Amino acid sequence: MALLDGWHYHHPVEPEERHRSCWYGRRTADLPEDLGSHTIVDGELLYCAHPMYWPVVRYEFDLSNCDGCDVFKARRSERPPGED
Repeated sequence: MALLDGWHYHHPVEPEERHRSCWYGRRTADLPEDLGSHTIVDGELLYCAHPMYWPVVRYEFDLSNCDGCDVFKARRSERPPGED
């Protein structure tokens, strides 16, 4: 079974997988001095680049916010043809 059907998931997935497959999900190797309210995975800082969230939270992003996110947009490579 495919992870995505159009822009929606067939079944619950881990927040890290959801972030990885979201068009707004970004990573950077630039780590902040205070790691308290950030999500670091594999030595990279994860954040959300959605235009509604980025101006407010910037890099202070908690990966658990991806769980149940209502602005999720699948990356183009994971969308079925014609689902733009």
